[in-house]
Parts: sequence; C-alpha cells; structure tokens
Amino acid sequence: MPLLCIGHSHLACVTRAAVAAELPFRAFNFWDLPGAIVNDGGQPRFAEDIREALIGHAGPVFSFVGGGAHVVLGMLVHPRRFDFVLPDQPDLALDPAAEVLPATAVRRILESMTDEYLTLMGEVRRLASGAMFHIEPPPPSADALRMHADVPWVMFPDRCREISPAALRYKLWRLHSQILRAWCSGNGVTFVEAPAGTSDADGFMLDDYYGDGAHANDAYGELVLAQMRQLA
Repeated sequence: MPLLCIGHSHLACVTRAAVAAELPFRAFNFWDLPGAIVNDGGQPRFAEDIREALIGHAGPVFSFVGGGAHVVLGMLVHPRRFDFVLPDQPDLALDPAAEVLPATAVRRILESMTDEYLTLMGEVRRLASGAMFHIEPPPPSADALRMHADVPWVMFPDRCREISPAALRYKLWRLHSQILRAWCSGNGVTFVEAPAGTSDADGFMLDDYYGDGAHANDAYGELVLAQMRQLA
C-alpha cells in the first residue's frame, strides 16, 4: 500500500525523497493542484477525487496541510514591527526596535491564519479510516543573509525588504507548532515533531537541511520519509 500524503509546500521535499527511493507513494500537493480545494458555503473542502482517495485508503494518512502561517506572518519584517515573549521560553531575545505584543494576541493572529487549514485537517480526519499523522513544519534557519538571496520578494509586497530577527522567527514557529499540536491532541491525530538531529542547540535548522529559507531540502525530506515509514 502506498504512503498517502496530503498538504502544501513542505510536502515537496518528501515527495522527491520518495521518488528517489522508488517507494510506493501518493501525494496530493495543493500547490500543484489548483482545483484541490473548493469553497462550499464559505467553508473549504476537498474536491471529490481527493475525498474519494481518502475514503478508499485503508492505511495511515500523513498531513502536511498548511504549515506556513508562521512564515507568512513573520519571515519578513512587518511594516508595524512587532515581537512577543514566548511564555515557555521568556528569555529569548526581543527586537529592540519592535513593539512588544502580548503572546495571546500573536497566537490569535496565527490561529486565524490556520483556521482554514485546521478545517481541512478535520475533513481528512473524518474521511480517513486509518491513523492520521500531522508532520511538523521544519524549524527556521538562523542565517538571514543566506535567506535574503532566496526570498520570493514579489510574494510579500506588504512587507519590508528585511528578514525578521532569528529569535522572532523561531518563536513564531514554536507558537505555530503549539497550535497544531493542541488541535491534533483534541482530534485523534498524532503530531510528528521535526526529525531529531536537524536543528542546533538553539532550535534552528542546521545548514545541511537548508532549502530556500522557507523550506527544507531533500536531505531533510529523506529523514521525514524515514519517520513516516516507521509510523506506517
């Protein structure tokens, strides 16, 4: 039975790893399927072919749905420069030039940005008969200079042409993962953390797994694929 995956851009490196390994693998990557998500009375849902594939798949389903809200919100400096204190790591650096917002306010913003994706994850859970796993997005890179050359600036017309401080990007990633983990816990879904050994002592992605600043590379995809094969 092929591994079945569904989701957004973080799925790409895993798909390439599966193809290179010649593994039975089926992926619905929404970036490559413009009609995969339809609007149904103001709510997102999957197109019928994807719904049928989920219903007909007896094995586990691996979700990469969403995964980028923290990148959209904070990879680049917002015109209203902001920062916040992460409650479980209050000693992380604050941007001295930023307005410090309550962590609850930042969390609400991230929750609003992930609401559509959580709705879709809920549909996966309802349609799939087997176990469901949600894959944590890769940790951020600390290397802003390297990232600067890779940012698709035209996709962020409302942001400053500057990479946000590493500490803020890390805090947003952590907060985003907390939102996903909480949803998974309440919906019978196993949250799968980023592979061990892919981040440094401060939690940032190691250079060996750097993709383009927002994504990881194929070496990282191989490690996630290994996690999936163990879980399947």
